[in-house]
Amino acid sequence: MSFTDGQNEFFRDREHEPIGFKFKLIHEGFVAMFNRELKEDDITFSQVMVISYLDEHKDKKVTQKDISEALHIKHPTTIGLLKRLEEKGMIKNVTDPDNRRCRNVTLSEKGLEFVDKRRERRKNTDYYLVNGMTEEEIESLRKLLDKVIDNMGSINTR
Repeated sequence: MSFTDGQNEFFRDREHEPIGFKFKLIHEGFVAMFNRELKEDDITFSQVMVISYLDEHKDKKVTQKDISEALHIKHPTTIGLLKRLEEKGMIKNVTDPDNRRCRNVTLSEKGLEFVDKRRERRKNTDYYLVNGMTEEEIESLRKLLDKVIDNMGSINTR
């Protein structure tokens, strides 16, 4: 079977190609799709990570320091990310009423809409990935992928 990566065309021997190569093809497909979506939304991967963190912690007070620590980025980088997200109307910086020296970061209405849009896209992507599979096959796929992830974790801790 012939396959193209967008620039080159090559033959795939599905039965004999290395499993790692299959993961490479899947990864490249995800990266291409994700980059297309990000370009549409005029947003970067780092900005998506901040938005995701804020969504996961929407019931808590979140400071710039919390974001820096959680995402393992330096404070000046966090400030830049937050500034650009605020310019895009995705977040709000709010003075903490309990401590006027602290500023809490929250998602704006536009940010919440973006989260919902991404959630819907993720559902659609999952639907297409398992299209034509039975519920049993999907369950098996999940278990097998978790095993691969666990195996990768043990390889990387050696």
